[in-house]
Amino acid sequence: MTPSPLFDEVADELVKVFTVDRDAITPDVTLEDLGLDSLALLELTVRFEDETGIELPDTDDAELGTRSTLAEICEALQQALPAGAAAPVFPKEVS
Repeated sequence: MTPSPLFDEVADELVKVFTVDRDAITPDVTLEDLGLDSLALLELTVRFEDETGIELPDTDDAELGTRSTLAEICEALQQALPAGAAAPVFPKEVS
């Protein structure tokens, strides 16, 4: 599965918020593989909702979980965005 355009942003969020090793993040890795739990998935989706103003379906409804690959999670986030919406979604830290 090819990662969505949001993949790099989600990867950056995982590094910044959850201190995940960037080298461990690939499209086929799951949150569980990264040592994260369902609360991390919830926090990631809430951060997405806060930044975009888009309410996502419950992760259960979207069939997302800690065993979903990052490519699947990114695809679900991409599908929630309005047509033509572009990255970045998550804010970049200002130095």
